[in-house]
Amino acid sequence: MRLEDHPFICSISEDRRATIADEVEIMTLPDAEVIFPEKSAPDALFLVLKGEVAFTKEKLDGTLQHVSQSGEGSFFGEVGVFTGEHRALGAVSLGSCTIARVPEATVKKIIEDAEPVRRILESVIHHLKSTTDHYMDEVMRTEKLTLVGTMVSSLLHDFKNPFSIISLGSTIIERRYKEDPKVAKICENIESQINRMVNMANDLAAFARGDSQIEVSEVKIDELFNYFRELNTPFFKDQTVELIMQGNGTSLQGDASKLMRVLQNLISNSIEALHSADIDGKVTVTATENDKVVTLTVADNGPGIPVDIRDKFFEPFVTHGKSDGTGLGTAIAKSIVTAHRGEIEFTTSAEGTIFTIRLPKYAPQTPAK
Repeated sequence: MRLEDHPFICSISEDRRATIADEVEIMTLPDAEVIFPEKSAPDALFLVLKGEVAFTKEKLDGTLQHVSQSGEGSFFGEVGVFTGEHRALGAVSLGSCTIARVPEATVKKIIEDAEPVRRILESVIHHLKSTTDHYMDEVMRTEKLTLVGTMVSSLLHDFKNPFSIISLGSTIIERRYKEDPKVAKICENIESQINRMVNMANDLAAFARGDSQIEVSEVKIDELFNYFRELNTPFFKDQTVELIMQGNGTSLQGDASKLMRVLQNLISNSIEALHSADIDGKVTVTATENDKVVTLTVADNGPGIPVDIRDKFFEPFVTHGKSDGTGLGTAIAKSIVTAHRGEIEFTTSAEGTIFTIRLPKYAPQTPAK
């Protein structure tokens, strides 16, 4: 969009546009360029000519909360110019974008025309509404996570005695029939499943607290895959879905139990999607590595992720087609990958879905939070 075609400039009387345009600075910005930081002094109004701009709020932990965004043809920064108050939000480019900076003095000249004032008031209302909506969504999500954390902590407390009794019974049986390898294997599986349930509950509680810590050790992917097979025998006996896992001798420094949680979620989701589509399916899990990165892929030939949840797939409480789903599994999976300082993404279509996880082969000194 050219400056002279921007709705805000078009609202200025024709005899004044040329003068105003000469005072405007056009800026082309790369991705993630800070236009102005939160709490900065307001000195200009900005017009978006191309691309998108995000508005952010700094959280208590220093990270930035995405509050809202504006695209081509919109403008922002007007409130501070007229109130004189410091910026309530920061502004940053989303991808490459082009914006026009209208100095404060020029803005004050423009408002002598009635139409620009009307547009500014409309913009103020729009941004206030958008900010309020995003804020309320965040508040509701935080309250839900707090409730989940409280419930999980209560469940862990209540389950402590039953788990202890089951574990004790398993130990007694194993000692009584220690010569029988089949009994020993069953008792081992009982212990593994108990630990698995406790770890899952702890991961959920940690996620609700926003505290996804990892315990770093050497993880051999082939051994991790073999352990997955032991805990999920029904998956490999499924007559309608073929599950293939190829570790290829890879290894990394990470938290094996939490990486198991990620695999459990992604593979279970793939198998459920194939079952719901009522087709003979295939899920292939593959690990590869180079000197710095281990890449895990989980690929299926299912119906794909529904369009309406793709953009929010890794957000809490997002689910589709599951009567008993919580919508937390993929959010927890992403938090675990992030705690490893890794990345997770997906491509999806009607022919299937591929999740790609990239993890550093060697753990940093301080795990990410």
